[in-house]
Amino acid sequence: MIWGFRGVVHSKTDNAVILEVNNVFYEVFLCTKYSVTFHTGEEVFLYIREAVRENAPVELIGFVNEDERTLYDALIKINGIGPKNALKILDVTDLDAFVRAVESKDTLFLKSLPGIGTKTAERIILELSGKFHFTANTDDHIGESVETMMALGFSRNEAFEAVKNAVESGAEGLEEIVKSALSSIKKN
Repeated sequence: MIWGFRGVVHSKTDNAVILEVNNVFYEVFLCTKYSVTFHTGEEVFLYIREAVRENAPVELIGFVNEDERTLYDALIKINGIGPKNALKILDVTDLDAFVRAVESKDTLFLKSLPGIGTKTAERIILELSGKFHFTANTDDHIGESVETMMALGFSRNEAFEAVKNAVESGAEGLEEIVKSALSSIKKN
């Protein structure tokens, strides 16, 4: 099993980089939010998971930190979430927000993630609740806040980032989180 790669970015696409490691070139799929920040010729380190499917070549999935790999590992254990969808989810959330949603049974937040419907959100809560050690306050209303922002016309990514920033800055409760998220978007 491959644990990680340190190599030079040879080329890239929206969701993958071609990484040169000791004169061997590997295609590594990763979150879009990271692939756009990498530059040709730049040395990077990626944590790796191998996605193995029947009658298909092995795909390498890359992560910039171990928390992302942990969340990816949890997501692909859920029936109906494959490697590509797990990467889309990682593009809009992080381990802390995801675990907070699971532990508080926040189906609204989970349903706001790409490819997650009501049944999958319930399955995630059932299968992953209590599996992560997490001590943060779970009464953050993140899912409701994201839904509110989306109802106001913001994209899922814009809404999630604004809500995440609001919670990290200390906002609590639905109304305070949404106000803080709206003011942070107006400043940008």
